[in-house]
Amino acid sequence: MKLDKKSLDRLLALNDEQLRSVLRGLLKEYGIDPTAVPLEQFDMGKLRMALSGATEDDVQRFMAMLSGNGGANGRK
Repeated sequence: MKLDKKSLDRLLALNDEQLRSVLRGLLKEYGIDPTAVPLEQFDMGKLRMALSGATEDDVQRFMAMLSGNGGANGRK
């Protein structure tokens, strides 16, 4: 999935269970065991608040980190 600010905003508009389901899929897609991330324990409202302020640059850095490309500072 290509994630950008527009698609992030659409994801944040999903209900809690839909958002959890999409997050599980993203974790799998990027080789992260979804059972290692306790999504059922996450406060989705707080997650939405935290991510709603993300900029396009923030989203791209995050995607680079998931892809193993390091990010802005080149660290993995």
